[in-house]
Amino acid sequence: MRSLVKTPEIRRQKSDLRPLNAPSPLRVQTDAMGRIVSIWRQGRLTPRTISAIQDRWRIDDEWWREHAISRMYYEVVLDDGTLLTIYHDLIGDAWFEQRT
Repeated sequence: MRSLVKTPEIRRQKSDLRPLNAPSPLRVQTDAMGRIVSIWRQGRLTPRTISAIQDRWRIDDEWWREHAISRMYYEVVLDDGTLLTIYHDLIGDAWFEQRT
């Protein structure tokens, strides 16, 4: 015979919720041609140089909503071999690291 154990109800407030894998802001330096040459990641003291851009793609979505999305994504390799996905928010003119 199984007994049913009643667990206490957990009530969450809207302020308790946070998105998973939220993007982190970046500072990006570009050259005269507009190519990415280095980035400063959040919480780091020194910039990292971009060794290679492995891929890039553009996403334009939700154009019918109040806050449309227009982003240029880059998959970059840093000078230490780290692979990152970053994007340039073309509407807000801001850079972010997209965590996966």
